[in-house]
Amino acid sequence: MALSMTGCGEAVVTDGASTCRVEIRCVNNRFLKFSLRSREGFAALEAQIEAAVRRRVRRGAVQMTLDVTGALAPPARSLDASQLEAYLAELETFCSRHDLALPKSVDALLTLPGILADTLPASDALDRIWPLVSKTVGQALDALDSMRRTEGDTLAGDMRATCGEIRALVATIRTREPAMLEDHRRRLVERVGKVLADQGVALSAADVAREIALLADRADIAEELVRLESHVEQFERLLGEESPGRSLDFLAQELAREANTIASKSPDVAIAHAVVDMKTRIERLREMVQNVE
Repeated sequence: MALSMTGCGEAVVTDGASTCRVEIRCVNNRFLKFSLRSREGFAALEAQIEAAVRRRVRRGAVQMTLDVTGALAPPARSLDASQLEAYLAELETFCSRHDLALPKSVDALLTLPGILADTLPASDALDRIWPLVSKTVGQALDALDSMRRTEGDTLAGDMRATCGEIRALVATIRTREPAMLEDHRRRLVERVGKVLADQGVALSAADVAREIALLADRADIAEELVRLESHVEQFERLLGEESPGRSLDFLAQELAREANTIASKSPDVAIAHAVVDMKTRIERLREMVQNVE
């Protein structure tokens, strides 16, 4: 079944004295875009984590938050005392020149660049922590997939119902075509007949038949109706696949194009109303498709 691009997943895994927590959020995006929020020490694992995500997610903006606590956690941030002393010396000089009182706290200075730095873990430490991180990421992706699949099933059901409505409108238009030609024939005979009657001229059946034939040729929408039904059939078939988003988007555009062509070719009011209803449903399909992977 089609998967939604929207969802979230979370997992917490404990291994001995260490615990890893992963949270994943995914929203609509034309391509796959991955970002990782974690301590600086995990930057070396980002490529492996992204590869794991790409095996499960094909489209969407994926944001992951990762944290590890316990024995395997990267070293905590360290204070660069020499850098802090340099900032304090500059601050003292500045306050002295401008006759200002020195601040009683260094809290504000701790936010300056270079004061607090992440201590990068050794490569062997990353090798030890990767199995725990990999397992947690996998479980979080499982939870994400479950939510995306549930929402995808709901979207697919709604889109199938909308496809059924479009198919019913196509049948209505096809049924209306013969009546449209008959209505045009009747109006032609009435209007032209009145004009010619005043001049003592009769309207021949051949003239009427020729005019109706011309209208039938100009307003022939049989090809467009066949393509609409074909596109709807393909649309419903693709809903059974896991990542049909791009193909569904293309078909929705083609459905809209065929509906516009019918509207431009047919002079019938009833058909025009049916096309308006159809375009409303096609636009709804296009909106829902934007959320399908």
